[in-house]
Amino acid sequence: MKKWFRAASFGMMLGVLAVAFGCAPVEPVPPPPSTAVSVSAFTGVAGMWAGILKATPRLRQDDWLMVMIYNDGSYQFKSVRTIGIMQGQGRFTLADGKLKVENEHGGIVGTLYEEGGRRMLRLEGATKDGTQYSADLEPKK
Repeated sequence: MKKWFRAASFGMMLGVLAVAFGCAPVEPVPPPPSTAVSVSAFTGVAGMWAGILKATPRLRQDDWLMVMIYNDGSYQFKSVRTIGIMQGQGRFTLADGKLKVENEHGGIVGTLYEEGGRRMLRLEGATKDGTQYSADLEPKK
């Protein structure tokens, strides 16, 4: 009987904690920055960026993408997928205040957004076979 009482008391305590913390106000996530900023040098976007990579047509799951951009415009990327890791490298160019890549596989355009102290790098691209990709990346330390 004592074991049952202890288990029931523990269960009630967990229930009270769940209600207490479940009802706590949750801070809303601010919307992503919407003000596009012109990139005039790679130093303005150099560093590690990470976020979700989405494909159109949609795949069963989105991928986690990490991109390291260097001061000379070169980059390395790693995409963590359910079937393994895809990685590669290349070099961005600057055109019209945006990052651009064009190669035998397709093309990418990167636009920097800033607002309220937050930064986001939106990458949009397409492969030669017509698959479109987009990723909203945030700076990582």
